[in-house]
Amino acid sequence: MLKFDLRGVDVKLHGVRQDSPPKMNSIDYEIIVDTDENDHRLELLHANVRKYGTISNTVAEAVKLEGIIRRKA
Repeated sequence: MLKFDLRGVDVKLHGVRQDSPPKMNSIDYEIIVDTDENDHRLELLHANVRKYGTISNTVAEAVKLEGIIRRKA
């Protein structure tokens, strides 16, 4: 869709679970992208993942989902 040039992606997740009744309360994520694309394109990628991503949309319907995208150092 974006024709985004990248060499790799890492995703870090942190979930908060409720014990009784058992369920996930929230998930925080960090997407780390190895790319030479500019900052605007990186933010556009994040927006598209949040808007069109099947997994992120499904999870966001059930639990508070927040996160960031950043460039690999």
